[in-house]
Order: sequence, then C-alpha cells, then structure tokens
Amino acid sequence: MRGLLPPFIGTDATTPDRSPYWTSMADLAGAFGTTPHRRNLLRNLIAYRALLAGEGYVGGIQFIDGSFVENVETLAGRDPGDIDVFSILNVPPKYVTDPATWQTSGFPFWRTEIVDRIRNKDRFRLDTYAVLIEELQAQPMGLIRNIIYWYSLFSHQRDTFAWKGFAGLALDPVGDQAALASMGSE
Repeated sequence: MRGLLPPFIGTDATTPDRSPYWTSMADLAGAFGTTPHRRNLLRNLIAYRALLAGEGYVGGIQFIDGSFVENVETLAGRDPGDIDVFSILNVPPKYVTDPATWQTSGFPFWRTEIVDRIRNKDRFRLDTYAVLIEELQAQPMGLIRNIIYWYSLFSHQRDTFAWKGFAGLALDPVGDQAALASMGSE
C-alpha cells in the first residue's frame, strides 16, 4: 500500500519472514519488470552479472534496492533511475589457486569493472558496491560492519526514511539467461 516492499511479512515485527526477500532473477523480473524501462534495467543487471560470471565470479549474493524495488512511478511520478546493487562475492577459484594473477589481472578487473561506480552507472545504469568474502574473513568485523551498514542503508527509503524491504539474489548465470529469454527484446 505504501509502494515499498514491507520490511517484514505480517504483524509480528520479530518474524523471520523479513527482508531481504530471497528470490530468483526470473521472479524479480516478474515482480518488477512491469514496464519497458524496468525491463531494460533488469537486462543491464543481467549484463553486469554476466560480466562477473565471465571473470569467474560465480559464488556470492547480491542485494537489490533503490527506487527499482519501489513503486516510484506512483510515489514520485517518475521511472526508477537505476538499480542499487550490493554484491558479496567469493574470489574466483583461478585467483585462489594462483594468487599472483590476482595482483596482475584480478585486482585491476575488480577495481575497473566490478566496483567502478561511475563506469557501471554509465554503462549499466547500476549503482554498484561490492566486497570480497575472502578479504573480510581474515577480519570478520569488517564483514559484519559491511553487512550491517548495507542492511541499514537498504532497509530505509532515502528521502522519507520509511522502513522498507529489499531483494536478495544468489549469483546464477543459468537462471539469469532464462530470465533474460523470458523478458524478450523490446
């Protein structure tokens, strides 16, 4: 009714049925791909995820938020400008088995392709943020701080501070391609 995903389901605020709402790309597309503009944003998200998979990032999760998971067309009279994406990723196995290649090619790819927010905003219309699990396992408090920060940021609407929910997706290249095929081209 408020045009936002609810922070939890039902009337009991302590329920485990709460945000993030774990979903598949196909279900995300079915729920939020309601206009040509939204479907284009979803295609861009799938392209970003394909970029990750192409480099070997196949283990991890993403939180999806922003005006994309709101009824911003009714609330603000506009299309969503982008999709906010926070990724928690595993280092690709090729860099785990050969750490020297992480320095020569893995880290440069990470910096210029995965976490370059300006570049990803321009080419994908995504607002991207990411952390590597392996970097944070040595410092578990860093992982905890990152998760708490992003949960608190994504769980409230930026302009009104209204409490809301967001979506969670596992990396799934096969499921992404099936969702892409189901959306068709426009």
